[in-house]
Amino acid sequence: MAATEPLHPSPYPASPYLVALPVPWNAGRHAARVLLATDGNERSDGAVRVAVDRALATGALLEVLTVVQTEPVLSPESGFFDERATLIRRTALRQVVEEQLARVLGEHDPISISVLEGSPAYTISRIAVERHPAMVVVGLGRHHMSNRLFSEETALQLARISRVPILAVPASVRETPRYAVVAVDFSDLSTRAAQSAVEAVADTGRVDLVHVLPFAADGGAKEAHLTYQAWAAIRLTALRAELVVPAGVDVCEVTLHGDPAATLLEYATRVGATLVATGTHGRGFISRAMLGSVTTKLLRGASCALLTVPRDPLPALARQPDDRKDTRAGDTPLSWSALLNDFTKRNAGRRTILEIDDLEIGAQAQEYNYPLLGVSYSDRDGRLDLMLGDPTANGRHLARMMRSIVAVDVLSDAQGRDTALRIQSGASQLLLTFAP
Repeated sequence: MAATEPLHPSPYPASPYLVALPVPWNAGRHAARVLLATDGNERSDGAVRVAVDRALATGALLEVLTVVQTEPVLSPESGFFDERATLIRRTALRQVVEEQLARVLGEHDPISISVLEGSPAYTISRIAVERHPAMVVVGLGRHHMSNRLFSEETALQLARISRVPILAVPASVRETPRYAVVAVDFSDLSTRAAQSAVEAVADTGRVDLVHVLPFAADGGAKEAHLTYQAWAAIRLTALRAELVVPAGVDVCEVTLHGDPAATLLEYATRVGATLVATGTHGRGFISRAMLGSVTTKLLRGASCALLTVPRDPLPALARQPDDRKDTRAGDTPLSWSALLNDFTKRNAGRRTILEIDDLEIGAQAQEYNYPLLGVSYSDRDGRLDLMLGDPTANGRHLARMMRSIVAVDVLSDAQGRDTALRIQSGASQLLLTFAP
């Protein structure tokens, strides 16, 4: 995929990872790569404006991606897939996107446009893994069964599988968000969402750190609630102190009461916020499919832009000094073999929950309670083997073989104990967690 020159020269040297994180010594920002995903429809006009604004503000490389939905197109003469018809559809979609850029931006510098074919959410996620953008910007249109391509359903699917932040923007938005509301639950993920929100607002913006408490009850429960409210206020102050905040950005602490999603949306509307930021907690495919509740309700109810931050970001997003080290990732195929061998030594015999999701066809598979025998990667033929089962010859056994590996990550808890193995390959993702 070709990249354009920066829309605005960056004062900072180029990074091989191009991550929009604060530069520690001067509170500035690295140049970033911004990936705009659009289908040329008016629903994504707001996404175009915001993506261009972010590129100008950070000296970023702006890349545009559009996806032709995979459909079997049959030739009447041959009865086979008609490659010519697919080429016509790709050419037509590129023209629609070019017309959108001209309509929204007027005269503008050339921007690279890549036209790919496949499932929109999976294809966008895959390209994001390859390109390491600081964020992916998509349109947030209201859902219509007849036209889902870049509606809120695509944004939801991206929030479930993406390893970079997703900024979903309604069509009516005309500039970079300047006022953000962050959903805070005091997890490391909400800290990451807060920092991402600080990075996403304009340099003279405002960020409200909002924690929603349950309604107070009577009697002793009310006293406990007041104690919790005081504790939450202290934690909000501590969170604010952790953030790296440019001089022109104001950060405020807010506690509210009620249902988290509804209360956040009501507050954002009342104060005129233009961005809501949240983390996506789901780690298993089932929990991501439900995506709780809060993120799903926010995506479906927000009238402003919504920034979702993944639980397990790309390694590039964690390359600043960090003492927590909750993720170990293999950056290259040469490192995967040692990473997986060490993982096997630490975890052989632990009972597992295996989840596999084929994002191209939507198929899911789950296996429960098989002990881990081993997992290995061959540099020679690019093959990953996962072996589960009982240690006895007559016991249950299960083997999985994967190729075209894109990413391998090991997640650990605060005590350094492994909690999950995540593998992305081709059109599927595998997640191995450990049973209690």
